Amino acid sequence: MKIKKNDKLHSDSTLRQKAENSLKNKTFETGPDLSKGDALKLIHELQVYQEELRMQNEELGLAKKEAADNAASKYAQLYDFAPSGYFTLHKNGEIIMLNFTGAHMLGKARSFLVNTFFSTYVSSDTKGVFNLFLTKAFKSKRKETCEVILTTKGNEPIYVHLSAIASDDDGECLLSVIDITERKQAEEILLQSEKRLQQEVRDRTRELENLNLSILSELIKRKSSQKQLKKSLHDYKLLYSYLQKVREEERLNLARIIHDDLAQLLSTMKIELISWKERPEKHDSLRDPIDSLILLVEQCMTAVTSIIVELRPVLPENMGLSPALKQLFSDFQKRTGITCDIRIQEDAYSVDTESAYVIYRVVQEALTNIRNHSQASYVTVKISSTSTSFSITIKDNGIGASQEKINDHRAFGIIGMRERILGMKGNITIKGIHGKGTTLHFKVPVVE
Repeated sequence: MKIKKNDKLHSDSTLRQKAENSLKNKTFETGPDLSKGDALKLIHELQVYQEELRMQNEELGLAKKEAADNAASKYAQLYDFAPSGYFTLHKNGEIIMLNFTGAHMLGKARSFLVNTFFSTYVSSDTKGVFNLFLTKAFKSKRKETCEVILTTKGNEPIYVHLSAIASDDDGECLLSVIDITERKQAEEILLQSEKRLQQEVRDRTRELENLNLSILSELIKRKSSQKQLKKSLHDYKLLYSYLQKVREEERLNLARIIHDDLAQLLSTMKIELISWKERPEKHDSLRDPIDSLILLVEQCMTAVTSIIVELRPVLPENMGLSPALKQLFSDFQKRTGITCDIRIQEDAYSVDTESAYVIYRVVQEALTNIRNHSQASYVTVKISSTSTSFSITIKDNGIGASQEKINDHRAFGIIGMRERILGMKGNITIKGIHGKGTTLHFKVPVVE
């Protein structure tokens, strides 16, 4: 208050001096001489006027003081209750002054926070950022900013944005603190959403890639199936042609057998009967032509039996599969001169009639291939059976069939064997070694 009074006295003396200087430069006309009463009256009026000026001056001073107090009050309210925290920090980070918002952010009373260090309330992982920020603010004398986390006991950590500018010479800086926790949380939610979306995109991309691979694999399988189907259709066409050719050959063979054997025997019988009918007197007795006719009839029956056996062998049905196979190998050895070494495991298991015929035909076809293609001189045969399966292994010492010939779609004999065995839900393998022969093995399920 003393400083303000001295300032007022200085201001009044200055105005008085200015007034006197102004009067010195003016010229006044001398008026009439005043009486003592008039002079007193004039002095009284001047005193009144002076008192009015003094009162006006006091009113102006009061108004000025009131305006200043109002402004200071508004500034204090603006400072204390601003939405941002305001701090005045010493160069070492000590809190000199702060507003209520700043105290609320730190979770302490304002009186408690004064003369404490601001870095005490900064989280350990962002304290280094704050210290560097404060050093730069005092060094650069320009506005510096950073983002840190404030932590206080019993309160949730908050993210804040700091802005600081240091004064020129008093070693203090003004610090503004803005709560950006909601923004950080929104950013974190957005980041998590983005990560989740990226993961979903990656998962979806992976699913699409797997789907594409599956589709591609399915297309490859379908193309392969189509190729196999085309190949199978082609093979079946060739097999059909081959079967037609075999059927024609069988017909020709049967026709030749009938012509060469049965027809000739019937013709001889006819000639004998005609001769006996036309000249019965030439025959001394009836015994000789009858015996001759009986012999011819027996030969006809043998020829018919041979044709029937050729069409459907009766050996498996009459003799059983193992004896029928023994007979087949014996006949094969006699016809071809190829030695057959047969080893049969004797047991009590039997094979049903239809399966026996299939096995018999497969072995018959195998022997046909050996005779026509192997150039073998020796064949070993191993036959064995269990309560659930029947298996045969046939091995020759011939030139050995190559894998190409075994897999050739025109190898109709091998195709026929495979089809017969697969039709019985069995399996068959054929393996040839060059110069060492060929081995055929098949196994089929049977019923006890």
